[in-house]
Amino acid sequence: MPSGWLLELITRDYLVPDLDLPSIQLPTITLPNLPDGWVYFASWQDGVFSVVVLMLILLLIIWWRQQSLRWFSVAVASLLMGLLLCIGSFYLFLVEPYQVGCPEICTGWRGFPRAVALVLPNQMTYIGPLDFISNLLLIWLIVLTFTVVWRILTLTVDWPQRSLRVKVLCFVALWILPWAMSPRFLNPPQPTIAGEHLRVANNALRAAEFTYKITGFWIQRLAIEDIREAPDIGVPIIIAGEDAVAKQVCLRGYIYFYIPWSRYRIVLEPTSVSSIEMQVLSLSESCWG
Repeated sequence: MPSGWLLELITRDYLVPDLDLPSIQLPTITLPNLPDGWVYFASWQDGVFSVVVLMLILLLIIWWRQQSLRWFSVAVASLLMGLLLCIGSFYLFLVEPYQVGCPEICTGWRGFPRAVALVLPNQMTYIGPLDFISNLLLIWLIVLTFTVVWRILTLTVDWPQRSLRVKVLCFVALWILPWAMSPRFLNPPQPTIAGEHLRVANNALRAAEFTYKITGFWIQRLAIEDIREAPDIGVPIIIAGEDAVAKQVCLRGYIYFYIPWSRYRIVLEPTSVSSIEMQVLSLSESCWG
């Protein structure tokens, strides 16, 4: 076996020669800037995603054209339904300007599943047309997918021969219930929380669900709105240390169909492990007075 210095010599001088290769610099792609006010949230990656969504929509429309002479009516009706849902998301889904995780106050937004409008700390709201179109295309794709599933099921169960009661039950089970119970499966928009703030938020949600029994038959989902320090609550600080303060967590409650119902302010003791009190507020009331 060759010694170590011989292996190093062979590797250096023969197997891996020192080549003086010219440096290669890749070209920089510069995208044109859009006019102010046209987009607030979407990036060029979202633009590519929207193109893919549009192509899927066209494929579903082509599928409908091969299945039924009413394909155009289905396409237009699903687009109108998607437009109504997109407009409705502007009013139903609101993330107000918040402080948690921000050096000052972060701007909020409206819309779901994609943000369509910017909400400033002074409550001024600005709609981004491209953000709105991106959200509309995504909702249109979801609605069209539902129509395709419905079409396949009706062909499978011989729909025209079924009684009126069976048709109504199937319509409720396949169309009404999935939309009504969607808060059980999908989180509404809320601020991105990490670190210590995430622990505080999880403890507040746990107290809301298990201690105060907020969620259940009526309230389907809770969303974090903000976390702030609580004023003097008269609780002696023993474990948390002299610099610890109590936390207030504001939650937004949604019922069926993602309809916002009320706010809940939960006060956690200085260690943020257990709750001290809970207060129910209307949507018109602020959690911070």
